Amino acid sequence: MKLLILYFSGTGNTDYVAHYLARQWANLPVEIELRSVEQQPAEAVTDFDVLAAGFPVYACDSPPFVQDYLDRMAPGEGRGAFVFCTKGAWAGSAVWRNLHRLAERGYVPLGGGSVTMPGTDGLALIPKNSRMARMALEKDYDHLEDADRLAEQMANVLSGLVAGQPVQAFRQRLPRRLNPNGGLFDRVWAFLYESVGNYARTRFWADERCTGCGLCARLCPANNIELREGHPHFADDCFLCMRCIHACPQEAIQIGKITVNKFRWHGPRGDFKPLRLRPRPEESSLHVNN
Repeated sequence: MKLLILYFSGTGNTDYVAHYLARQWANLPVEIELRSVEQQPAEAVTDFDVLAAGFPVYACDSPPFVQDYLDRMAPGEGRGAFVFCTKGAWAGSAVWRNLHRLAERGYVPLGGGSVTMPGTDGLALIPKNSRMARMALEKDYDHLEDADRLAEQMANVLSGLVAGQPVQAFRQRLPRRLNPNGGLFDRVWAFLYESVGNYARTRFWADERCTGCGLCARLCPANNIELREGHPHFADDCFLCMRCIHACPQEAIQIGKITVNKFRWHGPRGDFKPLRLRPRPEESSLHVNN
């Protein structure tokens, strides 16, 4: 049996959790493959028996481009699927909403959960020596209770499937009246997130520390950054993944003035390398619906 852990990670948290879960399941008699949605077109993702879809929470849901990616994948045809997400504050009904989407695509929902990690949108706004920055750096990433519970839950399911039990035996009942836009708190949170996000998208720029290395353009999952005369220019299709801000080696990319000389995040281990998740430009698997 083959388990595909398919995920998007902007600044390293979901990438870390995906690998964390894979390590927890290493002793199971299951072939495990980890793959970023940036590495392969959705239509080509077919070779698996069980899907684990992972993403960072954006406005109490998966990022819109991840939703689009899942919609473009081949129908589930009765294969099992579970969902995991990383959140800085509130996940809302993100897990349920994406299990529901996958169920509508013919997958059998097997459950899921959220894992609390540092919110990298907020981290870019705080001083480097702040208490919140220290907490993010000093967190014990070897023992993630949320991820451990999820790993145990899914290990029981995977073990049952390997033993020959039908996938329907593990079907997770979904809320009957699940609002596609989430509950009231979800909608309020999403409104605030989108309001701030729409403003932030217009405020990206690179300060005088920019060396024109072009790393930001190469690692942008939205292909939203173009280098012109050695200087980055930002278009209107930003995913707000915060990757360019945190990954810039000179800390030159800003949102207005509020991120200048503030904290930068490089993943739980400080070693997240987003370029390893990126295809060559002509092979980009993500696109934006305008």
